[in-house]
Amino acid sequence: MIRILLVDDQKVIRQGLKALLESESDLQIVGLAENGKMGVSMAEQLQPDVVLVDMYMPIMDGAAATEIICQRCPDTKVLLLSSADDDKCIADALRAGAMGYLLKNASSEEVANAIRSVYKGYTQLSPGLLKKVMNRNPPTTEAETSSADLTALEKRLLLILKDSDTLDSSSIDAFTGLISSPSEAKKLLPHLKQKLERQPDHVLAYYILGILLFEYQHQAKVALNCWRKGFKQALSQGISLEGLFLFCQSISLISPDEAYIGIKQVLDTHGKLVPASTLGAMAERVFGPESECTQVLTIAWQIRQMNTLLDEHYPLKSKLDDLNIRFAMPGRKKQVYSL
Repeated sequence: MIRILLVDDQKVIRQGLKALLESESDLQIVGLAENGKMGVSMAEQLQPDVVLVDMYMPIMDGAAATEIICQRCPDTKVLLLSSADDDKCIADALRAGAMGYLLKNASSEEVANAIRSVYKGYTQLSPGLLKKVMNRNPPTTEAETSSADLTALEKRLLLILKDSDTLDSSSIDAFTGLISSPSEAKKLLPHLKQKLERQPDHVLAYYILGILLFEYQHQAKVALNCWRKGFKQALSQGISLEGLFLFCQSISLISPDEAYIGIKQVLDTHGKLVPASTLGAMAERVFGPESECTQVLTIAWQIRQMNTLLDEHYPLKSKLDDLNIRFAMPGRKKQVYSL
């Protein structure tokens, strides 16, 4: 029995493929995912034999998902199913590690046979696609050059971008310390932009792109926009406290007030989960002990704690006031016992 994971953003297609493929006695659908990111997660969890992936999806496209699945699930085969038949899409999919590329006008029988073929280790392409790939013009953009033509710095960047969950000061400092000139930084920009086109929620790509634009290209507004998007994604993904503070620190270089709002958001999401000592230590590590960002965090935390204490003691204060009134002796001056 061949275990299959279906990844497509259109529910009708997912359900249709499921119904068609399950009619085959040797095929079993073990999961359905609506985007590439979910597909990666489910592939790691389910370890299917074959993943059938759509090329164009929100959050993470088929090529990006294929690359990650092939890295994390080496025994799983990936087969792209798409309506796009241009040579670049096909080349991107195969370069990412896909074992085949089918067009969505393929019959259910063709899809089933293609799944069986890639499961056995054979490459499978829809009729006419091989010729397109063979006749494809050489790459013309920096982001599309072959691995042999990349500099050591470009290869290092591509390696770092494979792990979108890691954002810490030491790894960022180690990488940016290798950049010695604006021309070197410029060579990295196409890779970052292409990564974000394929995977619009890639937190690390947003952060590094912002650094390069701000420090080497002097494009403060564009850098700020990158950090804004990255910080929003970082909050929604629940990345590390250090990563969130790094975004706030970078944003403060251009818009301090916006950074302070970001710090408050971090406090709102982590304030109840992380001890004050941890928050303070991380802030000092990222911002510096005397920085305004650290002071803003300290003040915001103190205000939060004071409000919490007021909320906790307000019912008690009301009860004591009521008791004071009830126990006031008739004919005597009313005594009020304050907290």
